[in-house]
Amino acid sequence: MITAIAAEKDQISATLGKTLEFVLLEDRQIRRIPCREKIPSFLQKNQVEILVCNGIGNCMLELLNSLHIKVIPGVDGKLPEVIVKFQAGALRPGECCSCADHGMTCGACSGNF
Repeated sequence: MITAIAAEKDQISATLGKTLEFVLLEDRQIRRIPCREKIPSFLQKNQVEILVCNGIGNCMLELLNSLHIKVIPGVDGKLPEVIVKFQAGALRPGECCSCADHGMTCGACSGNF
């Protein structure tokens, strides 16, 4: 099972639509990979089954669900702490952010849909 965490330096990226790199977890291996394509394509190409992110628009959430990618939204914090919680099975979703919550229309984030 491959899990992707939306990353920005040593933190969870605030908004999925502006994420430029992901940390991929697979069998206790941790890899940081830049995202140079549309996020759904990147996740599918890397066979991601679970996505950990902070803010995510409703349309992106629906799209990822239709691709059978489980999303754990509303997660905030430093990457090492989030990774430890996830691996321990203690990571819980926070409040989900929709496009309207950050003053944008659906798909207006950064074109990574």
